[in-house]
Amino acid sequence: MTDVLDALQTRFADKDLLTDAESFETYGQDWTRFYPVAPLAIVFPRSETDLVWLVNFAREHHVSLVPSGGRTGLSAGATASNGELVVAMDRMAEIIEYDETNATIRCQAGVITDALIAYAEQKGMFYGVDFAASGSSQIGGNVATNAGGIRVIRYGMTREQVIGLRVVTGTGEILDLNRGLIKNATGLDMRHLFIGSEGILGFITEVTVQLLPKPAEQSVLILGVESLDDLMPVLHTFRQSMTLSAYEFFSDLALTHVLEHRDVQQPFETRTAYYALL
Repeated sequence: MTDVLDALQTRFADKDLLTDAESFETYGQDWTRFYPVAPLAIVFPRSETDLVWLVNFAREHHVSLVPSGGRTGLSAGATASNGELVVAMDRMAEIIEYDETNATIRCQAGVITDALIAYAEQKGMFYGVDFAASGSSQIGGNVATNAGGIRVIRYGMTREQVIGLRVVTGTGEILDLNRGLIKNATGLDMRHLFIGSEGILGFITEVTVQLLPKPAEQSVLILGVESLDDLMPVLHTFRQSMTLSAYEFFSDLALTHVLEHRDVQQPFETRTAYYALL
């Protein structure tokens, strides 16, 4: 594969093409840590033009490509184990446009989720998707996995936030899907084919997301219950009387592991079998 690497070096600067062991460990896998890591190289495109070139190059040289976002997954979806070329989106991380009239943000796929959330807040708006990995996950990866998170009960999955996509297909074609239209009944909506596709259909390069008015007030409540069967009646009761933004639960066993692992103090005076977080 020396000739392939030589050809890549004619296109990408040294800082955008990495072949050292440390970079392989960092960019060649997600948090699964189950499969061996053996990529050909790590490449950092900086534009759609770079991605089109990479796709055509890979087809010509019969090299497999592995899209890599924040690598926060736990299902080995971003693992390179057999000489694949890892395409890391870290350097395509620009927030391109805020449309105040339509309350939308258009950004590149490498934008960190927290950065998008913070940008929306600066504009007095609200992005509905949030989850534990928001500090390192990327918007493109969120779309490719149709990420849900803690507020899905009210705002839905990532799919419900996306109103436009730009992608580079496996043939090197650039598709501009839906173009950020809120109302569009012109035929098949191909963006939904790419949302949740795990990168098998192409590279997401840009995403347009819908923002919402910022909630006026939010409160957090934790309830302890003794049985797993009690959790759904609790959910039903609260949904009948208010609009919930989030509903999750965790067991006392999980709490015990966290307390031991993090060496933190017990947060509750009374322990129960399960806890509901609203």
